[in-house]
Amino acid sequence: MASTGFLAQGGGILKILYLGVRNSIEGLESAAFTKVNHASTPAQVAANTTTADVTKLGCLAGSVAAVHGEAVLGAGNGPTDAIVGLFVNDLAGNAFESSSAAASEKGVYVNCLGTYEVGVYETANLDGASIMTQYQFGKPLYCSVNGFLTVAEGLIHTGGNAVTAVVGAVVVGIITKSPTSSDPMMRFNLRV
Repeated sequence: MASTGFLAQGGGILKILYLGVRNSIEGLESAAFTKVNHASTPAQVAANTTTADVTKLGCLAGSVAAVHGEAVLGAGNGPTDAIVGLFVNDLAGNAFESSSAAASEKGVYVNCLGTYEVGVYETANLDGASIMTQYQFGKPLYCSVNGFLTVAEGLIHTGGNAVTAVVGAVVVGIITKSPTSSDPMMRFNLRV
């Protein structure tokens, strides 16, 4: 999702179609502002086409929010994390606008169901292979180790190339409209 103008650093996109609950009570950990969203390694991050133009640091709109301490939130770190919802805005904000999350140390997230469309999600598995054909309606969504929605993270590497199912993986949502090359937005019903 290429951006232009003052949004040239890219960022997340979360469209709220039917709102569950907006929440901003908990504080944010400092890593919520410094999270790297695109880099040359690991393979999954490098192959993610939805964050290819994102140089902005911090949790992005549409990325998974999880509990990281007493009254503290940050990016989700995997399918069994203490997931509470999805961030509504890029926490670092954009150039030439107020950075309310940095100023208040609070980030707005949505939880308690609702229907949403998101523009950032994993497009590759842990090895960097494409998973785009797996985004089909009715499929569950999980939190990836990078804090984005994915269909592949009901699985993890257990050493070497061995992959195993995750016991206790949290279903974050259910896909209702698959992303396509002509419309890369993915629609889903939130489950957390």
